[in-house]
Amino acid sequence: MFETIWWRCHIRANDRRAAERVVGRLAARLDRPLRTETYERYGRYPELAQLCLMSPLGAVGPAAALHTVLRSAWLLASPWALGAPTADGEFDGVASASIGSRFVVPGVEWMEFHVNDLR
Repeated sequence: MFETIWWRCHIRANDRRAAERVVGRLAARLDRPLRTETYERYGRYPELAQLCLMSPLGAVGPAAALHTVLRSAWLLASPWALGAPTADGEFDGVASASIGSRFVVPGVEWMEFHVNDLR
């Protein structure tokens, strides 16, 4: 069972509180809860914060998981570049403002999702 969507994003924010406000706006756009797992300054670009987020998925099988995740991802940005699924049904996608993706929440510069059926 695919239980979790793992998100990682780079957010233009001066501190954790500002980054959490952006995460709150992302959560308001999603059709599911969103929880911050980690926060740190992004070493390559100190004006960015890197956050790892998670949201519940609860899909049975890779086809249902892919459909649900893509529906959620497109609520946050478009377009997404999708990686090829692996033999065990693992898949991911990335959106980046630097290559033309548009985020619905200001401050998000880059975002990826990763899904697998590991617990």
